[in-house]
Amino acid sequence: MKRRDFLSLKLDIQKKYSDSLMSLDEYTEPLDKAAATHLLRRVTFGPTKRLIDEFTGLSVSEAVERILGNGTEALPDGYEDLNWLDTAEENPRDGLPIQIRGAIEGRHATRHGELKTWWLEQMRTEEAPFFEKLTLFWSTVWCIEFAYDTLELIPPPLLYRNNQMLRRNRIGNYRDMAFDDTLNGAMLLYQSVNFSTKDSPNENYPRELLELFTMGIGNYSEGDIREMARVLTGFRVAAHAFTPKPNGQFESYFLPDLHDIGAKTIFGETIPARDISQNSEDLVKEEEVRRMIDILFEQRPLPIAKFICTKIYNYFVYSSPGDANEQIINELAITFIQNDFELKPVFAKLFKSKHFYDENIIGCQIKTPLEFIVGLERQLKTTYKINEQPMASNACDDIEQELYNPPNVGSWKGYRSWISTKTYPLRRKYAVDILDMTNHAQLILLIKEFNYSDIDLFLNDILSYFLPKTIESDRVDFFKDILLNGISAQNWTNEVNNSSTSVTEGMRAFMSEIILSPDFHLI
Repeated sequence: MKRRDFLSLKLDIQKKYSDSLMSLDEYTEPLDKAAATHLLRRVTFGPTKRLIDEFTGLSVSEAVERILGNGTEALPDGYEDLNWLDTAEENPRDGLPIQIRGAIEGRHATRHGELKTWWLEQMRTEEAPFFEKLTLFWSTVWCIEFAYDTLELIPPPLLYRNNQMLRRNRIGNYRDMAFDDTLNGAMLLYQSVNFSTKDSPNENYPRELLELFTMGIGNYSEGDIREMARVLTGFRVAAHAFTPKPNGQFESYFLPDLHDIGAKTIFGETIPARDISQNSEDLVKEEEVRRMIDILFEQRPLPIAKFICTKIYNYFVYSSPGDANEQIINELAITFIQNDFELKPVFAKLFKSKHFYDENIIGCQIKTPLEFIVGLERQLKTTYKINEQPMASNACDDIEQELYNPPNVGSWKGYRSWISTKTYPLRRKYAVDILDMTNHAQLILLIKEFNYSDIDLFLNDILSYFLPKTIESDRVDFFKDILLNGISAQNWTNEVNNSSTSVTEGMRAFMSEIILSPDFHLI
């Protein structure tokens, strides 16, 4: 497949599988290598050979349980690497001299970069159960931009706390996630709830909560938005130094004098007015904010379930806008509602299903920039650095997926937008850079992870490791000639055992051609 063909590629998967008998019935065969690799590609950032071997032969239930965990596992702690997580700066937009403002904003930008590098390292090194793909997914749903609204900047300690909140909720209850994110400090700042008062309720967040985070357009009224905005008046976050912090730095808090205590009616349900004596943070959180979230799920369960299950399907199965399999979405939505909006049963149902392992699903997704860069690092067992400085974050930024800086609150478009005349050459460039990070010894070790007793067996294994689908015999022969690099097939094993430079030169040339292959960009 040529580059121009790939750029105009039509991934017409829907038509192929919509008429098949595949469904959310459970996949009952033990996972073979191809199925295990497919599953791991979708839930991690590039499965290593060891992970593939560990999952091959497991039942789908065993595999999915290992992948998801139970939700109570210890989270990765950034305090050892990010020494500014409790450091508050003055508000750079609070009338400070230009030099001081610039210095603070510079520190914010540096810390944002360090946070991105820290998160990428969690992706690169994680083992089962897998947190990071799920956390990243939810960050593309509940979007927050580091730089927003004419270059306002969200302090990175708030972004870190938002990241940990999403990680904690990754397979929990979606209603609880909605409540937690509504009062999360980074979200309060990003959506201007931090400035909302009873005299001027800000409608940004209620609108996004309904349109982008729960049920989608067409399921609510402007009146619902206005009433929800009144619920959230008075909530603030201690985002900066020298500001009130009754609950601690970087925590949200409540200013009762700024809260609208009148009755609010949302979807026909009324939250009663409250007496001034009952206008406390704890009571307003539970009786108004949590009640508001509960009303959404009570009054619009099916639109919420279908909306969120569509997002899950698009991210983990097939990302073509509007082409999600409606039968599958409906089945997932029923599971979601029947389990009171618990997420783990939905993910488990999907990842265990026959549909998920349909041959037409395998290799139908374009790798996101993060999957592309971090996945190659994991597969080659290397770290992309230049002069000892991690470069994966820069690469992902350049190919248009910067962590905590989506293009807008609606997130990245995804699908074929990941590949353009700008990003495709950059993907190749960065893949070559990462390959250049590997030395002779690393390449020999990589080869020896596979069965190298026979060149054809090795070639079959290594191609399935880097490419999602079986390829044509003429391409196999092409790759074989490159890999052998003048070594006879009969002498291949001996040359590997002797750590021949001809072997690693062939392997490097082979990898260079893999990188140039359009299907290398698919999972």
